[in-house]
Amino acid sequence: MKRIYIAFLISILIHLSFFIILNYSKLFEKKEVKDNQKPHSTSEIKFVKLAPKESFEESKQTPKIEPIPNPIKEKKEETIIKPKPKEQKEKEFKKDLQEAKSFQEKILKESSKLQEQTLENFLSQKDTIYNSEVFNELKELYGKEYDNFTTVQKAYLEKNINNFQIITQRVLNRLGYPHEAVRLKITGINIVEFIFHPNGDISDLRIIQSSGYSILDNRTLELIQIAYKEYPKPQTPTLLRFKVFYRLY
Repeated sequence: MKRIYIAFLISILIHLSFFIILNYSKLFEKKEVKDNQKPHSTSEIKFVKLAPKESFEESKQTPKIEPIPNPIKEKKEETIIKPKPKEQKEKEFKKDLQEAKSFQEKILKESSKLQEQTLENFLSQKDTIYNSEVFNELKELYGKEYDNFTTVQKAYLEKNINNFQIITQRVLNRLGYPHEAVRLKITGINIVEFIFHPNGDISDLRIIQSSGYSILDNRTLELIQIAYKEYPKPQTPTLLRFKVFYRLY
């Protein structure tokens, strides 16, 4: 009896499950038909072309900076010196040489003319400076030798013989009388001789007449070696001869 009850229960469960499955499949088919009958909604997709956004930096209104024009440097025109032909150089050299010679000749003529004028002016003073005392002194110093001098040399000596003595005495006063001569109270006169050249040099310096004291003679030689630089220069080499006085006052 118990087995019959269990078999009946199992049979009911099987039929119930079969019924549920059948009903579920029908419902699923109806739902699928309804879904197929519904129209599909289509959505249109429109592509909108977006304008590019201007960058933040470009949107700002920045003041325009005008470029500063570079100063245009003026090109210096370089003068191109073309080499002169050899013949032209020789012509120019000859021309310059000729001009130099002409200029030199002109200078020599003017110099000679000036020298002649100076000499004429110098000799023209002979009458004004000449006196018998100067002439006699020169004749005493030079003797007959004086007659052999040129006109220029005679004029130079007659004009300057006193100057030689004055300048020499001035140098003696500057240097001072020899101390030994002062102590011994020595005085005297000596005659000195030397050749005076136009360039201011002297040669053949010597004492031709002694004072009798070597102290005074040596001092005279010292004086001339200093004083001659102040003597007026001659036009030609001239033999100078004059007296140097030593006096105690």
